[in-house]
Amino acid sequence: MAKYEETKDWSFLWGNDHFLYDWKIIDDELHLYLKSKPHTCECPSCGAPSRTIHATYERTLQEVPFRGIPTYLHVRAYKYDCENEKCDVRTFNELLPFAHGYQQRTDNLNNLIMGMSIFMSNEGTSRVLKQLGVKVSNDTIGALWERVEFEEAPDIEAIGIDDIATRKGQKYATAIYDAEDHHLITLIKGRSAADVTEWLKQHPKVKRVARDRASAYASAISEILPEAMQVADRFHLMQNLLGYLEKVFRDDLPKTVFVSENGLVSEEDVVWETEVKEAGSNVDISALHYDNSPPRDENGEEIDFDPHKHCQSQSAKQGAANRKKTADNPRNSGRRQERMEGWEKAGRKVGKVRAYGQEICSYDAGRDTGSGPSKDQEHAKCRGQDDAAQQHHLQDDGRRS
Repeated sequence: MAKYEETKDWSFLWGNDHFLYDWKIIDDELHLYLKSKPHTCECPSCGAPSRTIHATYERTLQEVPFRGIPTYLHVRAYKYDCENEKCDVRTFNELLPFAHGYQQRTDNLNNLIMGMSIFMSNEGTSRVLKQLGVKVSNDTIGALWERVEFEEAPDIEAIGIDDIATRKGQKYATAIYDAEDHHLITLIKGRSAADVTEWLKQHPKVKRVARDRASAYASAISEILPEAMQVADRFHLMQNLLGYLEKVFRDDLPKTVFVSENGLVSEEDVVWETEVKEAGSNVDISALHYDNSPPRDENGEEIDFDPHKHCQSQSAKQGAANRKKTADNPRNSGRRQERMEGWEKAGRKVGKVRAYGQEICSYDAGRDTGSGPSKDQEHAKCRGQDDAAQQHHLQDDGRRS
């Protein structure tokens, strides 16, 4: 006997009454072929068991994809004759344990689709499932949810009622939830007393109701369930408390509160000080006034105050100094004058170029080497400025003529 043997038991997938007899891959799709075994089935109408086979029929179901491959089940099942002569149903189809009647998908696949659609839109669910190998449209997902019926617990004893906005400012609904585990029980259109009354009549065992401050809910509960205890939920309870505290502060407390070192004092006990001490002398407050006149120094001269002076940077101060030098000597900028003075102090010969009575360039005639420009470069620069000044002069002569 071999250590490992190929298994032929697929009952963990489709039950003991069905077996896999073939599989094929067609157009990148996995097709599994299942056959039903003869067994006893119950009539869906009268419940009588039957083993009389009438015929066979075939169903094609979309299954959860296997490794991202679209998977389909081709099931060959039986039709049975009802053995109860008093039953109105003569033949019935075999009920599959993994798919309800008239479905095109297995129960597992429907659970996967609806589970994903809870967290995203139908269109988004359809696109994501397409990448996983499931072919389903957004309209089909919507149709699945329309067939869902929520079963209420008729013996519920504690509920909570609150209104929600399905479209803020326009459409509202009433949400009723279980007060024990806080799950939603039902959603009723509207938020009036008439909308809630019919539901309360169907649940007479309710003993505790947590609600908001709406009078419509209070009147409906008092009318239908007079023995039920009505309580305010925490949010509205705190809202009520804050509302009452605000009313107390507004009505009972004065507009102005006076506080001294010993605590609160009345307005009559307040001592108003009209003098302040400055530099060891008493100065009357009435004498301290300001008539928007400019400040003056000890000699009576007006103090020129520059509001931007205190925030000037070092570069701004250097620029102001250069502008002052230019104003004193318009023919020379401050930086050029400093450069020429530095050359003269170093004992260098300073050359000047003049054109049409104006000094247009200065250079260090004794500097032949260094990191700066050479004499030829200085001369070229001066010649260029000379040409520009001559051209400007000719234009002025043309305009005068």
